[in-house]
Amino acid sequence: MTVRIDVSPSVLDWALSVTQADRGSLQRRFAVAGWQTGQARPTLNQLRDFARAAGVPFGYLVLADPPRWTLPIADFREGFEQRTVPSANLIAVVSQSQRRQEWYREYALGIGIEPLSFVGSAAAAEPFQAAATIRAALHSDVSERYGGWDDTRKVMLRNFEALGGLTVATSVVGNNSHRRLDEKEFRGFTLVDQVAPLVFVNTSQTVNGQIFTLAHEFAHVWRGISGIGDEEPRSRHRGVIERWCNAVASEILVPRAELERRYPEVEGLPLPDLLDRLAHDFRCGTLVVLQALRDAGLRRFESFDTTYDRESQRLATLANATTSAGGDSYNVYPFRVGERLSRALISDALEGRTSIADAMQLMSMKSLSTFDEYAKRLGAA
Repeated sequence: MTVRIDVSPSVLDWALSVTQADRGSLQRRFAVAGWQTGQARPTLNQLRDFARAAGVPFGYLVLADPPRWTLPIADFREGFEQRTVPSANLIAVVSQSQRRQEWYREYALGIGIEPLSFVGSAAAAEPFQAAATIRAALHSDVSERYGGWDDTRKVMLRNFEALGGLTVATSVVGNNSHRRLDEKEFRGFTLVDQVAPLVFVNTSQTVNGQIFTLAHEFAHVWRGISGIGDEEPRSRHRGVIERWCNAVASEILVPRAELERRYPEVEGLPLPDLLDRLAHDFRCGTLVVLQALRDAGLRRFESFDTTYDRESQRLATLANATTSAGGDSYNVYPFRVGERLSRALISDALEGRTSIADAMQLMSMKSLSTFDEYAKRLGAA
């Protein structure tokens, strides 16, 4: 006999409000309208399929009332298009990051890794002092930057991991290309821990945006405060923490003293050319440079907001004209999972302390052959 499940209409409304899947497609595929009115009831398998497609835990769908779903970390967002509740995808990546952090923390303590002294070490520092400290720790002085912007991003990630931190850079939940993260909801977050600090960057945004997000999240680590915030150079925050983190991020990428030294060389150029030239020199985005020029008082703007919006539109046009080819999926794993965590999981699994099934789950892998090949590619087999 077919088992059918009673589902609360308010719970279905909640599921549709938090999903980032196409709602119209979900309603057509699963006849949700009939479930909401009580004219039809889903089978157990249909409800499980709906939960999977919507990206919500199955157990929540059999509750009598919608769950009180809140972020487990501080929410500092002020300027984003926020939802009344976090999306299922945001909750999923925060929860997954917490599980990874918890596993690595126990692993690190087990092999004798000491607490990391840099976590929270700049809490009382002025932004320019904190930025100088972070640049030195990450070997990210302007003279040490090379290659293109993607090289800058990779070096920032790898140098933070070299200090003992964990990184995640991805645009999807796990390895599910159907569950894409929305840059309009969030661009990054930080989970502070003395042994296993973790920074997450949403790669749905441009590479230049990712660079600023990383610098902002590093500021959170050195400040010693977890959270999700507004990683946007122009944001005018009411809160002290985000103002400080944005100021530190800007100073990391465009040190004022270096900007003042280089500005006379390009002062006579048209603004778009000037921004491109300085962005190339500093290996960061033109919007960060634009904000730094204003903050340093090096250039006057009749309407800074209008200039900023015009530059944003120019960048959007350039981005739309650029296409990127797909790459080897094994080259993506060190960023989606983090190379430090990947090596630790593979090593611990192969030595029998962590089950391979648990290691695969933490790395969002479904195939043992994928695990084996990734281990070989990392040189960790």
